[in-house]
Order: sequence, then C-alpha cells, then structure tokens
Amino acid sequence: MKKITSIYKLIPAAALTLAIAGQTACTKNFESFNTNPNELTDSLLKYDYKYVGAFIPGMLTSIYSTVDWQYQLQQNLNADIYSGFMGIPTPFNSGKNNSNYFMMDWNNWVFKVPYDNIMSGWKLVQERGAKTRPDLFAVATIVKVTAMHRVTDVFGPIPYSKFGAGGFSTPYDSQESVYNAFFTELDQAIASLTTFDKTNPGGKAQLKPFDLVYGGEYANWIRLANSLKLRLAVRLAYIKPALAKQKAEEAVANEYGVFTSNAQNATVHSGNGITVSNSLYVISQEYNDIRMGATMESFLKGYNDPRLPKYFRAAALAGGGFKGVRNGIDIKVKTDYETFSPLNIDRSTPIRVMSASEMYFLRAEGAIRGWDMKGTAKTLYEEGIRTSFAQFDAGDASAYIANGTAKPATYTDPVNADNNVTAADSYLSTMTIAWNEGDGFEKKLERIVTQKWISLFPDGQEAWSEFRRTGYPRLWPVVVNLSGGTVTGFINRLPFPPDEYKNNKDETTKAAALLGGPDNPGTKLWWQRP
Repeated sequence: MKKITSIYKLIPAAALTLAIAGQTACTKNFESFNTNPNELTDSLLKYDYKYVGAFIPGMLTSIYSTVDWQYQLQQNLNADIYSGFMGIPTPFNSGKNNSNYFMMDWNNWVFKVPYDNIMSGWKLVQERGAKTRPDLFAVATIVKVTAMHRVTDVFGPIPYSKFGAGGFSTPYDSQESVYNAFFTELDQAIASLTTFDKTNPGGKAQLKPFDLVYGGEYANWIRLANSLKLRLAVRLAYIKPALAKQKAEEAVANEYGVFTSNAQNATVHSGNGITVSNSLYVISQEYNDIRMGATMESFLKGYNDPRLPKYFRAAALAGGGFKGVRNGIDIKVKTDYETFSPLNIDRSTPIRVMSASEMYFLRAEGAIRGWDMKGTAKTLYEEGIRTSFAQFDAGDASAYIANGTAKPATYTDPVNADNNVTAADSYLSTMTIAWNEGDGFEKKLERIVTQKWISLFPDGQEAWSEFRRTGYPRLWPVVVNLSGGTVTGFINRLPFPPDEYKNNKDETTKAAALLGGPDNPGTKLWWQRP
C-alpha cells in the first residue's frame, strides 16, 4: 500500500491553495477572466449532451474505484478479504487491521468514493437532464443503484433520499427504505429505457460517448437493471419473502429479462478516449498487498476446479503450485506470505460489475423457494456453472457438474502450522458439486450459493453479502480476533465512518438507532438471516 497519510495531507493543501487564489483574485469580469477558451461552455455542451452525460463515465469508474489506493481502501481491505476470496500478506498497522477485525480509519473511503463520485454525479445528471434526456438520467440511476446497494450492504442505514437537499447535515434512511427506493428507481429506469429503445433508437448516439459498458445499447442497460433487481430481490428472501418473490418474478418475466449469456455481462472497460485501469492488478502485482485466500484455495483445489489458474497465478514457493493466505492470522513480516499466489489479473482486465452466471444461480435459489424462475433449480444451477466456465474460458464443465464426490480440501500453511485447517475442523465444508434432487432445501441452498460464490470472483463485496445473507459457503473464522468482543464468529458490517461522526455527527448518531444494535462490526444488517 502507498503511504495514505501523505495523501490525506495533500488534499487539504490543494483545497487551501484554490481557496486563497479565489479570495485574492479580482472579482470584476470574473466569468470572462476565469473561462478557459479551450474548454466547452455549458451552452456548447448542451448541443451534444455532454452537459448531462459527461458525469456518467466518472460514475462508472467509481463503482469500483480505478484509482488504485482508493479501491484498496474502498473494498479490497474489507469485503474482498471478508468474502474469503483473498488474503493479505502485509502486516498493516503492526498487524492490527481490518483483517483481524481491528477497525481502521481506512473505512472512510468505503463511504467517500461513492458519495463524492456516484451520488454527486447522479445529482448533477438529475438536475441537468432528468427532463431533457430521461434516457441518460435512467442510465445514471441504474449506475447509482449498482453502486449504492454496495454501500448500504456494508453499513446498513445510509444517507440516500435527502442527499443533496441542502443544509449542513444529511439524514440517514433505514436500510429497508433504501431498498424500497432502489426498486422504485429501477422500475422507473426500466420503463423509461424501454420507451426509448422502442421509439427513439437514434437516441443511442447521445448515450454512446459516455457509455463504458454497452456502447449505448438501451436493451442491455434494461437487462442490467432487471438483473440488479433480481439480485436485490433475492437479498430480501429472509426478511421480506413476499416482496422478494414479487420483484424477482417481475425481473425474470420482463420482456427484456435478465442476463442469459456472457455477451450481456456488465463490465467497465476502456473506450471513448478513457483508459480504465483494473486496481486489483496494481494491488496484487505492484503493491504485493493481496493474495489468494486460503478458503478459496480449499474449494478450488478440492473440487479440482479448472478456474483455479484463471483466477490466480502460481505461488513463488518451492515446488510452485497455488497457495492462499488465511485471514486474521498473526503476520510478522510481509516476506513470509507475499510469495503466495497473486491474482491472475492484468491492468487492462475489464472491471466486472455483474454477469450471467450469477443470474442463473439467483434463479436456481428462487426455484427452490417456489418462485417462477422460468426453469427448474437443477437446470438453472448447472447452467450457472457452464456459463461461469465459459466466461473464464475454463473448458467443458460436464465432468465437473457430474462430480458427486469431490469436497473442499484441507489447508496447510507452510509458514505457521497454527493456521492449518484439517478434516477435524467443523467449519471445513463437505459440500459436493453434483445436483441431488433428493436433498432438502438447506443442502440445495448451500450447493447453489457455494457455486455462485466461486463464480462471483473477484467481486468480494457481493460474495461477502451473500455469505452474510445465507451463511454459505462455509468460510473459515479468523485466527486472531481483535474486535474487542464486538464480533463473535464473522464480521457483519463496518461501523459508520469516522468522518461521518466528525462532519455529520447528529444525523450519524441518529442513524445508529436504525441499526437495531450498537454501531459496531458485530451488529447484523436488516436483511441478514435470523
């Protein structure tokens, strides 16, 4: 990791420089003196809708920040490791950090990145184009929900409905209210884009310059909205089962439907003069701050999963092979674990937002719950595996799908045997792969979610959310727990950011009452399984 303290110091200095310059400059003829003749004015921007659409690329590249150190703090040093996908070889803060539930001020950035770049950008699109370009506004809204459901799924209550309403503080909404708003916004965006797709196909030309995902294709944005709606619906399966069923069935039955092929996957990639850099590459290959997680090693090796070399690179250990770092362990020096397996990601690897394999697994879960998902649980489950294999060019999935004996493997830490996981450890999963129609609901659910978890890599945020919702797959507890007794078992959320208590104190204090428990990492979110 780069020295974050130096960045914190630079930001106020830059702001102060601008403030002093503004105070000392002559205010007469300010507009003419302070207009760059090489830049387009608002009036000129309106002609090709840059006045509205110019904010969308910045929103798209902030769902996962493409600024390396920001992404590291936004997601990598929390959700990516809490998911079991990844482990850290670096003893940050002398070994007391998020990985062993010692909460860091880093967590400000989980909040800061989306509010500075997503919510602020969406607000400007709303003000400038909700009426004049409702299609651009609909796309911006889908991006907003895509990003902000990740934020509420970290903290619980968040500022949402009153963001940008003015005043010196912003109230928080309950997580239930935020989810209800998500469904309303997605339904409105789907309806708006459906109208445009059918009546104004030429309008795509104005979306294309700002669209780093689908190049201006309305139909795919509608599918993304439906797919996101299905994800959010299934998230509520335990807390609001009737609403979950309704919204899931609506998403699948929509005339555009949800993703059914990898060609429809949502990925943010370079285009239109914008270069998108995958931050995971830098964190893994240049910072050497992230490695394969030990739990992921257990599942992929135990299943003899051909996606293993697609996800990770071989370890720089004697004998080679793949080796993961267990989370929440006592790391003395970085050199002990940085030789373990890095991620198999390049700087130019597109950033995946959502994919078709997840939709098949979500529908499979809906099917075992008795929802109309347009297919049987078995068929949808197996298609989810095939689609994931195809996505990662992992070959024919037939033998893998038919394997009814392979189970996750035990784990050996070559540095410290205290971190080993043996067959005697009750948390080691015994789940197999092949579908068995005779299994009960719970075993079917575990099988579906376990394969979905594997397919979600490298999106640790969604994988962590699904683990908290269902309890699957069977992850391994941290070896060292420095939560001070607030976390028993697994972490459920991040506390509200320290900066919010500093800058929005009264409303943040009120928000704690919406949690149903103390503002600590052990309190469950609203939608978690009882």
